[in-house]
Amino acid sequence: MKNEMRRIVEAGYNHGDYVGAFRRQQTPNALEKHFLDKVLRLSGQSPAILDLGSGTRIPIDKYLVEKGANVTGIDISQKHLAKARKNLRQAKFIHGDFSRIDLAGVSFDAVVSIYAIFHIPREEQGPLFQNVHRWLKTSGVFMASLGTSDSDYAEQEDWAGAPMAWSTYEPDTYARLIAESGFSILETRLEGRPGDAEYHFWMLARKE
Repeated sequence: MKNEMRRIVEAGYNHGDYVGAFRRQQTPNALEKHFLDKVLRLSGQSPAILDLGSGTRIPIDKYLVEKGANVTGIDISQKHLAKARKNLRQAKFIHGDFSRIDLAGVSFDAVVSIYAIFHIPREEQGPLFQNVHRWLKTSGVFMASLGTSDSDYAEQEDWAGAPMAWSTYEPDTYARLIAESGFSILETRLEGRPGDAEYHFWMLARKE
């Protein structure tokens, strides 16, 4: 079913209740805030920030906008984009697949992606990191939450009320791919522990 991954992910977010299951809070949690604040400190005044897999954008993009950022979000779910446009009129949102979108001629001070990159096949994630490097201005920063397991493909029949799919590497492989894409890694953290429902690899890097 890996060839159906994008269809499963798009349908899962359109028909499931991701917000009710995971995004009831109006402010970032402590880990999210830690990394978002670092992105903002490293990005200068009124930074242009691209959010890959932006969802409904509360609380992440709301927090960034309130701190003075100019946010552009890309998401595959029409349902989530409709909510995002109501939730945050100050930001720009684009419907599309962030791994296949053409952003030629546009550059950003920072790119962020939270709980999204592992929804594309893992062999496409390294090329995505290379795209992110091209989209960033000199010394721009990249922050993402990534997977923690060596799993080519995993699917869950009922995740927040709908099927969902993931494809991940372990942290050492992600660190290598990010470095090979032209980044210097500034900080990494593990969220949760093996076996937890939320067990992720968080990474902050700077374009070299």
